[in-house]
Amino acid sequence: MGVVQANITSYEKLAAEVGTYEVVRRILDTHYALSDALLRERPVDLLIWPETVYPTTFGTPKSEAGAEFDTELTDFVTERQVPLLFGTYDLEQEREYNAAMFLGPTREGPLTRVAYRKTMLFPLTEWVPEPLDSPWLRERLPWTGYWKRGPGPRTLTLPLREGRSLQVAPLICYESIFPGYVAEEARQGAELIVTLSNDSWFQGTPAPRLHLMHAGFRSIETRLPQVRVTNSG
Repeated sequence: MGVVQANITSYEKLAAEVGTYEVVRRILDTHYALSDALLRERPVDLLIWPETVYPTTFGTPKSEAGAEFDTELTDFVTERQVPLLFGTYDLEQEREYNAAMFLGPTREGPLTRVAYRKTMLFPLTEWVPEPLDSPWLRERLPWTGYWKRGPGPRTLTLPLREGRSLQVAPLICYESIFPGYVAEEARQGAELIVTLSNDSWFQGTPAPRLHLMHAGFRSIETRLPQVRVTNSG
């Protein structure tokens, strides 16, 4: 596994300072450069970037710049012939999800693409329960998101090099604190837990360390190895 943790945090603050386009440009360029440095050291079966590292919708661009970023990332995977799992947003019929997206090179034709959509959303940050949702609440909690919940625990079968495959239990951030959720993915045949997280929201508090400790217990309970990737490292 090739893990890239670029220590770029506080995307919203950066966007306010330099603009959204420049933030996405900086994030992607840094991850491309670090990934290339890693790949020069040794080949990897799977390259992994953190949660929301691609901070816009992938595959359904909202602008010309978004379409350019999509093409650029697709070309990166194709040219390096390395499977990539990364955090992004997934859009379907105006419903947007916090997602982990897999892109895998093929010998010919389009890339293999499969997405996992986060189910356990952080309350009053990523979503608002419908009975509580109102303009009054959102005016007072302007950071609250509009993401929708995914379909629940599921594994992803990721094609790797030389015809091999790996069955992964994907988790995004907060999902790693729910033992039953991870146990269900293990029952579905997972061979590896992969957790993508953005822990920069809680910098300066004990939360990142506690979050890491919780993730460790999921491996103890399921007897599965785990790769955990965060933007802050």
